[in-house]
Amino acid sequence: MTDIFQANLAIIQSRWPSAATILQQQDIEQLDAALVTGSNQTISVNGIQLSSRHNRMAETQLFLSTLPEQAKAATVYGFGMGDVPFVALDEGRLTQLRICILNPAIFALVLSYVDHTPWLNHPGISLELQPSQKTLFKPYMVIAPDLELASDDNARLRDLLMYELNMSYANSKHQSDAPEIQQRFADNHLFIQQDLDVSALKSTFDHDTAIVIAAGPSLELQYGKLAEISRHSERPLIIAVDTALRGLLHHEVKPDIVVSIDGAIAEYHLPLQQSSDICLAYLPRLKPAIIRQWQGPRYNALGSSKLYDELAKIYPNKTRLYTNGSVIHPAVALAIELGAVEVTLCGADFCYVNNKSHAYWHDFAKSSDDKDTKTWTNNLQKSVRHTGHWLINGDNEKMPTSLNLRAYLRNLESFIENHSNVKFYQSSRAGAKIHGAPFREL
Repeated sequence: MTDIFQANLAIIQSRWPSAATILQQQDIEQLDAALVTGSNQTISVNGIQLSSRHNRMAETQLFLSTLPEQAKAATVYGFGMGDVPFVALDEGRLTQLRICILNPAIFALVLSYVDHTPWLNHPGISLELQPSQKTLFKPYMVIAPDLELASDDNARLRDLLMYELNMSYANSKHQSDAPEIQQRFADNHLFIQQDLDVSALKSTFDHDTAIVIAAGPSLELQYGKLAEISRHSERPLIIAVDTALRGLLHHEVKPDIVVSIDGAIAEYHLPLQQSSDICLAYLPRLKPAIIRQWQGPRYNALGSSKLYDELAKIYPNKTRLYTNGSVIHPAVALAIELGAVEVTLCGADFCYVNNKSHAYWHDFAKSSDDKDTKTWTNNLQKSVRHTGHWLINGDNEKMPTSLNLRAYLRNLESFIENHSNVKFYQSSRAGAKIHGAPFREL
C-alpha cells in the first residue's frame, strides 16, 4: 500500500469504518491498469479510461451540468479519477454529495495514487461502498466508465442506472401518437370490442399455481418435464409467450394460454394452424392477421404503460396487464390476475445460454424453407455474437446478454418485489439469477 493510500484510508477509517474494511480487502494487483497521458493524466482499467485524458475539468463540468440548476445536494454513481467531488465542493456548486462506488477495487487503485484527503474531510460528503441495488438517490450523476467496470456485486445497480439513462430513448419508439401505432389500434378496434377481456379466463381456469414459459435457451432442457406435467389432469396453469409456442408444440407441450403483445410478431413466429384449443391473450398492438387466424379462443387486455392510456378511456373495463418491455411481463401478470399465488418461471433466461438467444428456433430454422424464419433467426444469432454486456446467472457465472434483456430482467424483479403475496420460482440456474425467484426444479 502506498503512503497516499494510507493517508486517504485513515480518513475513511475514521468516518466510514465499514468502507475502510472493504477497501483493505481489495487486491488492486489483479487489475489490468495503466497510466494514460494526454493533456491530462488518467488511469485505464481493462482498456477503459477512468476519465478524459484531454480535459478532465471540462468533463467534470459536463457531469455537473446534468444536475438541476438549483440542486445543492446530489449523488454521484461511480468515481472515475475523483474529479467530481473536488470540483463540486471547491466551487461551492454542491454542499452535500453522496458518492456511491461501483467497483471498490478500482476505487482503492485511485486512492493509491491520488491524494483525496481534501474532499474526504468535507462534512458534506457521504461515502457508500455497498450502495442500494434497488433505489436511486436523485438527483444524480453517473460516471460513464464506472458502468462498464462495475463489480459483480453492483450489477443490479448498474442495470438500474443504464435503464434510467436509456429510458427516454426507449420510450421514444413507443409513443401513443406514432402514426403506425395509432393505425394498428384502429385496425384492431373490432377485435377489442368483440373478443372477451382476459378476466373472462377466470371462468375457465381455476388454478392457484402457474408455470409461465418464456423462450430462453434453457427451455430446451425442460421440454421433457413440461410434457410430462402437461399430460396430468391435476396440474398448474401453463402460460407461454408467443415465441416459445413452436418449440413447445414440437415437444408435445400444449399450453393453456399463449400471450402475444408485440406489433413485430409475424405469422411465421406462430404455428397458427396448430392453435386450436389454445387460448390467445393479446394486446392490441398485435397484427390483425394473427388475431384473425388464431383458431382457439381469443381474449384481450391493455398494457399498463402510457401507450395504452387513450385506449383505456375508450375501454375503461379492460384489464390492464403489466408491460415494461418484454412479453414475459404481461404473461406473469396474467397468471396472477387469474388467481395464481405461486408462479414458476421456465426459459426466463435474459441472457445467451449456450450462445443462443431462443430455445428451439435455431434448430427449426435449419429445417425450415421459410425465408422470414431464416432471416429472423440469423439476425438473432448476430446479436448474440456482438454483445459486450453481461449478467450473473444462477450458478454465479457471468453470462453474455444485451442492454434490453438486462432491463427486462430488472423490470421483472421490480414486479416480483411488488407482489410479496405471490411466491415466485425459477426452474433453471443456467439463465439469469432472478432476485425474488429462488431456484426450484419443476
